[in-house]
Amino acid sequence: MHTEPPAAPLQPMARSAEKSDVLVSAVMSTYLLTHLHHVLQRAEFGALRDGRQAMARNYAQLRKVLCMDARTMQDASAMEIREDLAA
Repeated sequence: MHTEPPAAPLQPMARSAEKSDVLVSAVMSTYLLTHLHHVLQRAEFGALRDGRQAMARNYAQLRKVLCMDARTMQDASAMEIREDLAA
């Protein structure tokens, strides 16, 4: 009989902005970001429909952060291209 070791207790998530800022889009394709945006949008609407406003706000905020992060990454890529052309 195989028994698994007990799971480690969950650690609380860090609340500081310094520890939680992550450039998620740096490792995600545009397709995946678009798909995740749609998934979060459907989850937000479902939460609103079910009367879970706090959860809907969380989904909306996450979508907003992903969109801003994707734009920042796109802008940075465009700047690199311009720098390469100028050289």
